[in-house]
Amino acid sequence: MRREEERQKNGSWSWLYGITAGVCVAAMQIGVGMMQLERDYAVMLGGAQGILVCSLTVICGSIMEWLLRPLPFPEQEPGSALGPVRARVKEYESAFRNLAQSFCGISSPDAEKEEGGAAALTASAKTELLWNTRLEENREAMAVQLTEMAQIMTDTVEHAWDTKSDEELEEHLRKKLKAMGLSVHSVLVYCEEHRRQEVYLTVSTKRRRCVAVRDIAEALTKLMKKAMMPARDSRAFVGSEKATVLFVERTNFQVLYGVEKAVKEEEQISGDNFSLQHCREGQFIGALSDGMGSGIEAYRESEMVIDLLEQFLEAGFSKETAVRMINSALIVRSDAQVFSTIDIASLDLYTGVCEFLKVGASTTFIRRDGWVETISSTSLPAGVFHRLDPDCASRKLYAGDMVVMVTDGVMDALPASHQESMMKDIILEHDTGNPADLAAYILGRIRQYGKKEPSDDMTVLVMGLVKY
Repeated sequence: MRREEERQKNGSWSWLYGITAGVCVAAMQIGVGMMQLERDYAVMLGGAQGILVCSLTVICGSIMEWLLRPLPFPEQEPGSALGPVRARVKEYESAFRNLAQSFCGISSPDAEKEEGGAAALTASAKTELLWNTRLEENREAMAVQLTEMAQIMTDTVEHAWDTKSDEELEEHLRKKLKAMGLSVHSVLVYCEEHRRQEVYLTVSTKRRRCVAVRDIAEALTKLMKKAMMPARDSRAFVGSEKATVLFVERTNFQVLYGVEKAVKEEEQISGDNFSLQHCREGQFIGALSDGMGSGIEAYRESEMVIDLLEQFLEAGFSKETAVRMINSALIVRSDAQVFSTIDIASLDLYTGVCEFLKVGASTTFIRRDGWVETISSTSLPAGVFHRLDPDCASRKLYAGDMVVMVTDGVMDALPASHQESMMKDIILEHDTGNPADLAAYILGRIRQYGKKEPSDDMTVLVMGLVKY
């Protein structure tokens, strides 16, 4: 009974916090609008943002309440596949999706009337129409973000649910590592569904000596009968202090890469940005972004896109989710519309499969032996529409294959009617296994076709797959 009273009390506090936060945001927005002499629109926009903040605060407060209190374990019906934790997360997922649908369903009562008489609108009415249109776009973008949050919650709990430990193997490793002179404090061996085994060891050494992490990896290889290696950025040695080290199955491939850039004439900085990073173990991602226009403004736009992409991927989000969230972030920016292309190539270093995701990006080329394959895109850049429709493709790569990613400035320097065919010839002209050399050669040959100074920013990114 007491727990039920506490739950009701906490629920009332979450509503109080939500209403307070919503009123504060609405008041600030209305105050700013009044200062800018946009009173009517400030009230509408401030009220909408206040409702949004209030709703999100109440939902987040409920989630924190659930996380900080013990979970009940009611009896489940026979044959029920969902446990209490999964069922609760499913409820939150449903709440987020319903909230997203509510935002999609909200529309201005005068929207149809304004659209029908747009030709005869006065200056003030046109301004109001623009504000209403912007508000609709923001609602759609918020709905997309809420839908993605619902999917993220589902993916997170399913990820945790599918993770399985191997207690028998853990005990076997514990005994063998102790025989090596290591003090083993904990061993965790787990394998996600459709993934490879990973081993977390918390160990220390005796008598103040040091043991190389690579030596421990070799011992694990013999004990587990599969090639193991320390995870990227792990420590090199284990000493007398306790340390936790992650060991993963060794990848079958490694990636070599090279990048070459050229800046548009009369500009000091390129509007193109790129990223090369290892996300989770065994996955390498190369990404390009071409900002709208050139110069410092285009650079800032593409830099923001690349920074957001890196943060989402490092946090464990999928490429598709990251791109959709970035697109909605560009849509809701109030200062100006921002358009940027997004070009992603994700390499699985275990299987050699490369997944391509393109949003308004230029053609990508795959070189293998004596031929070149193209991956094209017909989608619009990010930031144009709230509903994103990226082009996706997947190819199996082998040792020696190279992926060539370029921005629009590279292709536009070639004759319009023969761009792809000429680019294929250029890629095949230079028979090298070094991605950096190939990138430099491609950019040098491209500049021969155009003016002395580039008419647009150019970036060539080459990734090569080699056997481990």
